Amino acid sequence: MASEGEIEHWIELFFDIDLNNTGIISRREMREFLVSEGKSERECEKIIRQFDLNKSGQISFEEWCEALGLSSNDISREEPVLHEKVNVLSYDCHVRHQKKICDICIDVIESSKETKEAAKLIKQQMDRRLGKLWHVVIVKGQYWAFYSHEPTYSFVFKYGPHIFICWRTPMP
Repeated sequence: MASEGEIEHWIELFFDIDLNNTGIISRREMREFLVSEGKSERECEKIIRQFDLNKSGQISFEEWCEALGLSSNDISREEPVLHEKVNVLSYDCHVRHQKKICDICIDVIESSKETKEAAKLIKQQMDRRLGKLWHVVIVKGQYWAFYSHEPTYSFVFKYGPHIFICWRTPMP
């Protein structure tokens, strides 16, 4: 049986690959992830076949778990909890992405000397960990914003004196 840490890793990986937050990994999403990990086309096809158990061209969360040999008893379906000092102002993303965005922003803002540098570092980490084309604005006090974003990729929250406006633009 897999350890709790290993199980959590595989669950998080599923949601990382599921870029559009549908609860299903498309062939395109899986292929893009595998290629980014250095896999060849042949390896991609083999891995996709191993996970797409019903040969539908999509990988459901249940198929993902079954292919990994995880029983539903091993899997906690509890949603992650955001930091207690986070005040969510607006969102259009799954709570798992909210948690990842919060964790990145909080880690960086607490270790940065300048807000300007923090914004740059947050964007770089979000691009690396959550896919490219993220934007971040950090403000204190009142603000007004109007922006377009990829559906299910927008999150605005307050932490301490900072308000974080994070969104991703569609891939070209």
